[in-house]
Amino acid sequence: MAKRIMSWKIGCVYRIPNGYVDDSGELVLNRQSIRELSPELMTLMSDDVVATALPECPAAVIYGDARWDKVRKQLEALPNMEPEGRWIQRVMLCNLHPLDGSNELKLSQSVTARLLMQGDRPDLCVVVFDSASAEIWSYDQIVGIVGKPEPEESALIKFFRGDGTDHAGRTIDDILSLDDFWLEHTHDYLQWLFPIPEPSQYNARVPVLTKEDIAWFRTDRHLRTQQIRALDRMLAFYGLERRGGEIAPLPALNMKSHIWLKPAGHNHLRITRIIRSLQYCSQPALALTLQSAVIELGETVGQVSNKSIEFWRRARS
Repeated sequence: MAKRIMSWKIGCVYRIPNGYVDDSGELVLNRQSIRELSPELMTLMSDDVVATALPECPAAVIYGDARWDKVRKQLEALPNMEPEGRWIQRVMLCNLHPLDGSNELKLSQSVTARLLMQGDRPDLCVVVFDSASAEIWSYDQIVGIVGKPEPEESALIKFFRGDGTDHAGRTIDDILSLDDFWLEHTHDYLQWLFPIPEPSQYNARVPVLTKEDIAWFRTDRHLRTQQIRALDRMLAFYGLERRGGEIAPLPALNMKSHIWLKPAGHNHLRITRIIRSLQYCSQPALALTLQSAVIELGETVGQVSNKSIEFWRRARS
């Protein structure tokens, strides 16, 4: 199900994907995309519906047949002699637009014009109260009424802040305090320290770096500092250190103790991930420095295979 982005009375608000205005000026929505947003919308969009305009708001409303029958009777019961009653009847009945069971939901020109200023991109939300009706609003109108929702931090961001744990209940400080033997023989922590956009082939419980996470790293220095701490720990594990803007070997670096210098091994994949993650997490200079160091040392001090060297060369692209 889609992520709920803000509260609305007794309902919820969801961004609508895949909407556009066609050449005739009608707003076209994808029924299946809306169905997938929530269980209530799954029920509502499973049958024929009708759409019309809301009288006092720049919004549209979609009713299931049963709910529309009740609303229609209420409209017909309004006193015709009162101007307000006649106005409500006119707005809702004159803009009434049946929507059949097809996947394309087309809102009439008049309803579309109430939702969107001419030329506006259809950035829309659906407000869900129950499984019998829903309202369509522009995102800007929603923000103007209830304010812009604060972005929610992912489990990954909370982990880097120190406010959360990984899937095994470990904090970032817990992991960085563990010894080299643990780092070598445990295989479900590096994905948290150095996330990338692709899911892990070996552990479905570790996070995937999202666009929102990337934005957090771009704007929050503390997150980048935490990842640099993780990098320093892994460099020490590999017999390396940051020194004067470069990554240099420690005196004890040797192929027997630091097996990443051997022709192949799982640490080659780890190093590729680290380089890629630094690049994605707004640390391109560190990514380049690490890439240069491991390629040079892998070829001069170690016996790293050409295949692994090539993976490292392409890790930043």
